[in-house]
Amino acid sequence: MDYKKTFIELAIKKKALQFGSFKLKSERISPYFFNSGVFSDGKSLSIICNLFLQLINDKQLKFTNIFGPAYKGIPLASALSTFLSSYEGYETNFIYDRKDQKKHGEKGDIVGKFQDGNTLIVDDVITAGTAIKSTLEKLEKYNINTNSLLVLLDRQEKGSEDIHASKEIKNKYNIEVYSLINISDIINYVDKTEDFKIYKEDIVQYKNQYSS
Repeated sequence: MDYKKTFIELAIKKKALQFGSFKLKSERISPYFFNSGVFSDGKSLSIICNLFLQLINDKQLKFTNIFGPAYKGIPLASALSTFLSSYEGYETNFIYDRKDQKKHGEKGDIVGKFQDGNTLIVDDVITAGTAIKSTLEKLEKYNINTNSLLVLLDRQEKGSEDIHASKEIKNKYNIEVYSLINISDIINYVDKTEDFKIYKEDIVQYKNQYSS
């Protein structure tokens, strides 16, 4: 199974990936828009977890914990941990964080407990790397080992150091970023798909403008 093609087609079918003209939070006008929030059904999450498993096996990733940053990383981490429990050698523990510190009950800013071993971080996208940097700063006090970030989409946009955010994360934190797809994969797909060829030029122009 070609996990890149499979995921792009799932994203288009569920309207997680759309083409046109979209104003982003950054105020940029993008020729494509991605929203993982629409993957809110069990079948979609099962497909995504199966694709994640292929990527995990391809890259030979080893981990004991799966951490899902709030909010969209949470369902991905919990679903992946559940999915992997069916496979021998993939007994994992999942943890997620709160946006705000809880000061009563169990207290703290995370839910769950890190076990000894490596932690895989799972999130929906990496754009400029701001969100993952914030997550890593929050996790510093837990003194965990983590060397991998798994995302659905790498936009391949510049971080604060004028290089791809994924490269910046590697350089600064020694964490490899692995994605099911990136903007180059989307360009390759639309170029080969008659219904979407009209968007190729705009997407390429956007990539050239905001990627290093």
